[in-house]
Amino acid sequence: MPEVIRRDPLVPLVGIVSVIVYALHGFHGALTRDLGIYSYAGQQVADGVPPYLGVLNRAGPLAHALPGVGALVARVGGLDELVTMRVVFMLMATAAVCMVYLLGRDLFDSRAAGLVAASALLSFHGFIQYASDGPREKTPMTLFVIVALWAVTRRRWFTAGVFTSLATLCLQTAFFSTFAAVAVAVLLVASPRVAGRAKAFIRVALGGLAPVAVLATWFALAGSLREAWDAFYVINRDYTVPDPVADDLDQVWLGLQEAYGVTVWLLVGGIAALGLVTLAAVVPRARRAFPALAVLPAMTAGLLAGLWWITKEYDSWADLFPLLPFAALGLGAATAVVVRRLPPRPQGTVAAVAAAACLALALNYSLTTRDDTLDLQREATDAVLAQLPEDATITSVEGPQPLVLTGRTNPTRYQMFRSGLQDYMEDTWPGGYDGFKRDLVADRPDLVSTGETVSLTWRRALMPDYVFVGRAPQWEWYARADLGAETIAALREAADHDPADPFAVLEDHPE
Repeated sequence: MPEVIRRDPLVPLVGIVSVIVYALHGFHGALTRDLGIYSYAGQQVADGVPPYLGVLNRAGPLAHALPGVGALVARVGGLDELVTMRVVFMLMATAAVCMVYLLGRDLFDSRAAGLVAASALLSFHGFIQYASDGPREKTPMTLFVIVALWAVTRRRWFTAGVFTSLATLCLQTAFFSTFAAVAVAVLLVASPRVAGRAKAFIRVALGGLAPVAVLATWFALAGSLREAWDAFYVINRDYTVPDPVADDLDQVWLGLQEAYGVTVWLLVGGIAALGLVTLAAVVPRARRAFPALAVLPAMTAGLLAGLWWITKEYDSWADLFPLLPFAALGLGAATAVVVRRLPPRPQGTVAAVAAAACLALALNYSLTTRDDTLDLQREATDAVLAQLPEDATITSVEGPQPLVLTGRTNPTRYQMFRSGLQDYMEDTWPGGYDGFKRDLVADRPDLVSTGETVSLTWRRALMPDYVFVGRAPQWEWYARADLGAETIAALREAADHDPADPFAVLEDHPE
């Protein structure tokens, strides 16, 4: 791959432009609950705690391990851990854009198609958000999906298997679209003999097993193989309740428009274009004139598999990330069709105009949505903790942000109580869900940080041992009631306590 990059000056140009777009968006956006969980997981891995033992969630183990790389780099260099994790994930997003360029270029034998595909991926607003405001597992997942597809264009079946596995080990839902594309590609472009296809499938399987074997060895040596299996597979199979996309299409569309803005139409257009161009594969004359049609049906198969999965399980706009490479590739395919009969100079002009339009969309989003909420979150955390001893303890109930910002460790691996995790706790914690809440209060942490969506039932379980002291951006503070009236008053002043706050009123009327 390095030789391929060195021979094409557009690759570093695409990378530089991507870094500029992501850097302009900034690295100080809000640390949300989900981003906080992955950041905390990375810090735990950097501390030597294997995935799922530090914090339990349903994503793949690389969702924990890759942020840990950023945390380790920060510790070696004396840098801010969260910002470094975000920079590392920004570089992964940049690599994804560069790889889409290579994928489009090699598949369609057209730099113009590759440039438009890369520009399209760069322009998707939701992708920009997580590129610099991470860490989120969907960013490296997207990179690995693209590399698997690129390996298909080079008939590198082992590599395709490795990166299909890596994408799945970031987030399990990536498997359906990526494996479908790789498997159909084997059928279409591997040696037409049965033995040739069999060898290709064996190489894909061996490549897929390689990362699994490495991680399984790690978990076995750490004594966490059962925990990893439960988190990666059992919880998703037995405890997660499906949420089909058709249940509320209006809200789904509104969410997509909010997250992707005008680029949602690029996303839809790219998906449609990929399907339409692929239809030409049924015409022998078209296949002879456009060699990319030999493998393009494999990409469409991956797209269809991804769409099929979304109809069964859809949580939010970020669930479309496995489809982003296919949508970008569809726009590249449309470009390849348009420019293939043009001389080189007009081809470059068409690609440059399309890329410039996408870049304008990306820059506008980066500049207009940049925010520094992370700085406010740091100030809020520092203000509250300044009222307590340095060794003050914090327990998170879907509010991991203060743990991340202070480098503290949660007393248990349970912080999230949605999407089947609460039911899993009910079956595995002594005394079940209610026993866990009793144990939390009995452990007597100084502070409890609760996410904004934590239920009233949870908050009532903290009372009267804990009292509401105020809010921070994206979470609330509860303090141990026996810290004393003077300390509670200081905490409330630091947290801008409002007696009229609904949670303060709840305290006066717990029933």
